[in-house]
Amino acid sequence: MEILINRAILEEGLKDLLDYSEVDVLIAGAGPSGLTAAKYLAEKGFKVVVYERRLSFGGGIGGGGNLIPKIAVQKEVLPILDDFGIRYKKYNDEVFTLDPAELIAKLSAKALDAGLRSSLGQTLTMLSFGIILQGLLEPSGIGQPFNSPVFM
Repeated sequence: MEILINRAILEEGLKDLLDYSEVDVLIAGAGPSGLTAAKYLAEKGFKVVVYERRLSFGGGIGGGGNLIPKIAVQKEVLPILDDFGIRYKKYNDEVFTLDPAELIAKLSAKALDAGLRSSLGQTLTMLSFGIILQGLLEPSGIGQPFNSPVFM
């Protein structure tokens, strides 16, 4: 049974890696900005993949503000929070607070539901002289070129 499980992981995982090599939009980083952009682009029909060097979504937001389990945002962010179904609490007319775990979970789920493909634990190397022309995925030190017209 273990051989069958390993075979399934390898075969399906390699299919995904091949699929990731031809995308419309490649986003570096699965933090709040990357996940938000991924959702909206995937909803518009773009084939989007996010690469994150960590083994989890959220970037550095998981610890909250100053490692206190709250995040504060300005009122301009409220339409995005509402779109993702993220609950928040009014602190004053300009600032609202929310739970970082809920933010990460709902941003991730909605982006994935919209069609986002992701690869966690991957590193991107950017080439060019100040202009990003091509990203290179380096799984286990093996470079694989990407053919993506848009790089974020």
